[in-house]
Amino acid sequence: MSTPLQEHNRARFDSIATGWDDSPTRRALAAAVADAIADAAPVAPHWRALEYGCGTGLVGARLAPRLGHLLATDLSPGMLRVLAEKARTAGLANLETRVLDLTREPPPAARFELIFSSMTLHHIPDVPALLRVFHGMLQPDGWVALADLDAEDGSFHAPDVPGVAHHGFDRSELARWLTDAGFRDVAVRTAHTVEKIRDGHTARYPVFLISARR
Repeated sequence: MSTPLQEHNRARFDSIATGWDDSPTRRALAAAVADAIADAAPVAPHWRALEYGCGTGLVGARLAPRLGHLLATDLSPGMLRVLAEKARTAGLANLETRVLDLTREPPPAARFELIFSSMTLHHIPDVPALLRVFHGMLQPDGWVALADLDAEDGSFHAPDVPGVAHHGFDRSELARWLTDAGFRDVAVRTAHTVEKIRDGHTARYPVFLISARR
């Protein structure tokens, strides 16, 4: 059974899926995150990868041509429909979509060389538990690469946006959670900075990429 937070997330993202890619801010962030992932992990053509919280695939569709197979997963069927059409149009035959909620259901049987996400963790109430699941899903020496907001004052999202479990993260705390989950070689970098107008002023929100190996 889904939780109220999950239902809020699913309903919201289903409702905005068709216009999601229209935002230049989202497209710029996704391009920067995809480049940061490719720089942090030695992505190879034989790799199987899983993207968790893929949305419309703004990150995953950029990485898919460099991978053997990409399983793009999300809680929102509406987002996945947009991505499936995008992949068909682009000829990305190695990209598969699936509704998946790892907080409520078992992981796929396959094991992966790479698991990545962008701006997903702040929607997950129990992040340490999810990191332990990711660890179990990876091949030996497999990589995890996760992009999200630095800890912020809660102004990144509008006050009426549902489904936000964290106002960003402290990088050192997230690194500790990864280590506790069994990961090694943890590294973190700033991947991008999102700018938004708040109260007539430009607010800047750094987005980090944290990577580690199983």
